[in-house]
Amino acid sequence: MSTWQFAVGAVLALAALAVVLATPFLAAHSRTEHDHGPGCWWCHPRLTHRRTHP
Repeated sequence: MSTWQFAVGAVLALAALAVVLATPFLAAHSRTEHDHGPGCWWCHPRLTHRRTHP
């Protein structure tokens, strides 16, 4: 096995582990009854906006 094959496999394994660990949290968050509002960083990520005025 070459180095690049090991690296690609390691990245895929870490990505799969992250998905498996994040799934219960995502499912629990999406099933809540109340509205999270704009303060919820998961539903409303704060993206940087460019200024339109000088």
